[in-house]
Amino acid sequence: MMLRFHYSLLSKALGAAALLGAGALLEGCRRESVVPTPVVDYYPLEVGNYRTYAVSDTLWSMGVATPTNYQLREAVTEKFTDAAGQTAYRVLRSRRTTNAQAWAPDSVLIVQQQAQAILLTRDNVRTIELIYPLRAGKTWKKYAFTTERADSVRAFDGAVERSFTTPGATPVTYTTAAVARDQMPIEANDGLLRRGGYLQVFAQGVGPVLRRRYAYETFYTTSNGASVITPTIIQVGRSRLEVLIDSGKL
Repeated sequence: MMLRFHYSLLSKALGAAALLGAGALLEGCRRESVVPTPVVDYYPLEVGNYRTYAVSDTLWSMGVATPTNYQLREAVTEKFTDAAGQTAYRVLRSRRTTNAQAWAPDSVLIVQQQAQAILLTRDNVRTIELIYPLRAGKTWKKYAFTTERADSVRAFDGAVERSFTTPGATPVTYTTAAVARDQMPIEANDGLLRRGGYLQVFAQGVGPVLRRRYAYETFYTTSNGASVITPTIIQVGRSRLEVLIDSGKL
């Protein structure tokens, strides 16, 4: 009888210990925090690295489209300290029409990696390309360092830290990517007469893998001043698609 009594107490004690252990484990899981991926991982920079994009540029005039195809290469040529004492990278953009041609200088970008943002300066205008943490639907002021503009709001799409596949004949799938889109004002994107937008896709460990900018009008004005709407026909405008096709070290 005494043996049974001790065995019963022991069983209860072991059961209580198991419950306490499980509770501690659950509490530990509750306290564990998931650290978001740093924004710099979506725009890596290192002197000597390059990214090459296939560019499809199309102009419309009086309903006629004129496409132009070429390549752009972005090469990190220098790491330096700017006037504010911040680390910056000089990125040289070069252009060529075919693989057989030599690269010709096109423009220069200055890119800065900060703890919570990626800053880009082009033609003396600084923009905030990305912010941290990456969160679906999150918005920010793209031109926070300059005068307010109509298209100053940028936002993450729902596709944050998800896979993305580039378009084209040789699609590439990136396991983890973030999509950022500019929110255009109604006068530039009313959905009927005018359509416009700017979309960028950033892949983790790679950087920008796609950029798409477009602005066009789907109407024309007759000689007597009347407007004729052509919803399925672009009359005037421009679109530009850049898709990453190569990257590496110079």
